[in-house]
Amino acid sequence: MDEECCSPYPHLSWLAHWLNVRPPRVFDLHERRHVAHHVLLTTNGDADVSWECGGATATSHMVPGCVGFFPCDQHVHSMAITSTNGFLAYELIVPDRQIRAVCAAEGKEFAGEFRTVLNFRDALLEASLLRLSLTHAGRQVGEDLGDDIAARQVVLRLCAISGAEAPDWEKDGSVFTPAIMRQLVATIDAHLVVPPSVASMAASVQLSPGHFARKFRNSAGLSLNRFLNARRIAASFALLQTNEDRLSGIALELGFASQSHFTRLFSGLTGMSPLQFRILHRRMVG
Repeated sequence: MDEECCSPYPHLSWLAHWLNVRPPRVFDLHERRHVAHHVLLTTNGDADVSWECGGATATSHMVPGCVGFFPCDQHVHSMAITSTNGFLAYELIVPDRQIRAVCAAEGKEFAGEFRTVLNFRDALLEASLLRLSLTHAGRQVGEDLGDDIAARQVVLRLCAISGAEAPDWEKDGSVFTPAIMRQLVATIDAHLVVPPSVASMAASVQLSPGHFARKFRNSAGLSLNRFLNARRIAASFALLQTNEDRLSGIALELGFASQSHFTRLFSGLTGMSPLQFRILHRRMVG
């Protein structure tokens, strides 16, 4: 996979979903391979959370307002959630390379691995995550600059936790304005099955295809094709949780070439297969 650049709109390619453990189903365990970091914000109820990664285990009791930062650390990792009265949390999946790109932009390198940080409070991070959680799991584009700012604050706080300095997005003139970016993403979301061509999207903002492709990559942190697939995967989260369609039907509905193509991309971005994701959420609701 191509390296991601330091995007001023990171939330547009993030994946997110709600973890809702309801009584009497009070325990859940899931395992993923290394693909992304996880940020977990408890919004209701309480739970004992256990995180295993690279042979080390971290445990903590999380209550509303608590945040957990679960870094992938290049290892297979697993999470166990035990709750007596129910537990609701918002999970944000942040690509490993994205945080590293922010650090690289500042000439920073990690001396070691990312640190697992459980059960801490950060008012700015909490507010930013809540803002993003209200935009349909981070998939939709907001009507103002709030989502862009909230997403940047999440990256900045994670960088601070990881010992890196902040990037300076304001001086980057090689990206689309928020208004144009919202317009482009809205067009992509409306045409996931048969996406618009690079030429037509370039024409809509009066750029040549080549110039558009470069500027879009600078803005999104991904090429147009990779961005499109990330939006398709984000859209699949709701379908996997709310209907009983076969995976092949969901793949077709979202414009993937085949079920295997859908499964490969889903696993590469989330660390688990679409079937594992569906089973995970079924187990949570009992």
